[in-house]
Amino acid sequence: MAPGTLARKIWVGLAITIAFLAATIFLVSLPASRFTDPAGREYAAAVARFIVGFIAIFAIRKLNWDSDALRSPSPRAWLIVVPVAVYSLIVYPFLFTGTLALNLSQPNLAGGVALNGFAAGALEELVFRGLILSLLLSANSDIERLSSPWRAILISSVLFSVPHALNLFAGHAEARVAAQLVWAFLLGTFVHVNRLGIEIQPSLLCAAALAFAPIPLCIYSAILLRKRG
Repeated sequence: MAPGTLARKIWVGLAITIAFLAATIFLVSLPASRFTDPAGREYAAAVARFIVGFIAIFAIRKLNWDSDALRSPSPRAWLIVVPVAVYSLIVYPFLFTGTLALNLSQPNLAGGVALNGFAAGALEELVFRGLILSLLLSANSDIERLSSPWRAILISSVLFSVPHALNLFAGHAEARVAAQLVWAFLLGTFVHVNRLGIEIQPSLLCAAALAFAPIPLCIYSAILLRKRG
């Protein structure tokens, strides 16, 4: 890798992260906060996230950014994700609320929360796993192509994890935010509708369980990455 190349990519990734946070605050959170109805806020935030996502996609194409962010996954890639999805859908609801049941007592609100959760996840994946990770994985030389992808994965995970600390300013419990920082770094998956209407104030033990629940998935991904190498 040429001198300064990695540092430049990290700075670009940091700039993208800051731009993402600014867009989330000024284009999503603030406009949605104008709605007094909880369901209205969720739907407004979801629509805003989709708009931000489409703007990002347009910018990627307009700038001719050579990124894997917009590349269609292979059938094998979808199969790899299945165990992760099943694990997350079973383990995280139990850790958050102790049940797999969805709170559908208010269908309109539940629909808004589900849509907003999907939009948030899709946008975050586009930015952090698509733009930033693919940027860090891009090779500028034969030597760089032979380097381990672990560095790119760890850096992109840190950039994804750290912004969750801002939840402290939203009044979230310190233990919950600390858990988010760890599991966002390890996984980044969140189950929304299951926790609808439940104020989560985890104990230290529960926060630790939330933080380290992604470890089996990390082992799973390490095995896949080792086979790939």
